[in-house]
Amino acid sequence: MRALLVAAALAVVGCGDPTARDPETPVPAPQGVLHAPSELGSDFSLDHRITIRWQGREASFRGVMEKRGDVLTLVGLAPHGGRGFVLRQEGLEVSFESQLPEALPFPPEHILMTLHRAWLLGIGTVVLPDGEHRLERDREEIVEIWSGGRLHSRSFRVMDGAPAGLFEITYEGGFDPTHASAPSRVTVRDGWVGYELEADAITMAPLVEVPTEPSAEPVSAPAE
Repeated sequence: MRALLVAAALAVVGCGDPTARDPETPVPAPQGVLHAPSELGSDFSLDHRITIRWQGREASFRGVMEKRGDVLTLVGLAPHGGRGFVLRQEGLEVSFESQLPEALPFPPEHILMTLHRAWLLGIGTVVLPDGEHRLERDREEIVEIWSGGRLHSRSFRVMDGAPAGLFEITYEGGFDPTHASAPSRVTVRDGWVGYELEADAITMAPLVEVPTEPSAEPVSAPAE
């Protein structure tokens, strides 16, 4: 079970088959700029099944994510329900706690960048008008297609062409930026390193702060 989770974690960041990589070859830094969670819209929770396909292979695991304030947490669960790893970002600080039998051969920021692009790092945090929208940010061009008040696709292209290709995301049924409802399926195609990820069985909910009840005690007027 844990071996499957290791393979899934490797594939989710596009590193492919770990046996095919020369251990002396340094792992490339993740493409893009890591932003603090507090910069990336409203808070929400997310539960989904992730399936990764790469080099003719396939692996699946369950991932539970929460964004709350300046903290983003992802828990990777093995098929039997045991915790495989906990990835946490607080501000720009990243920590990774693992019960996996092997260490990940890459920084956990690779996983975070995939999560950011799929769920957080869009053009805006509100509903956009129907049609195509473009934005340049962090040396990348972001293109989004909206219809019926929902996001249906998002792509990233590095402006100087290094790396070439697109990082593409499609949202079957559309993505509601208020997190009130989830797409039925999300597909990620990373043209930079060559892998495909599908997320389904998705449940999503906004996290709303509960207002503090006012004190029932009367407030005394200041003494004259």
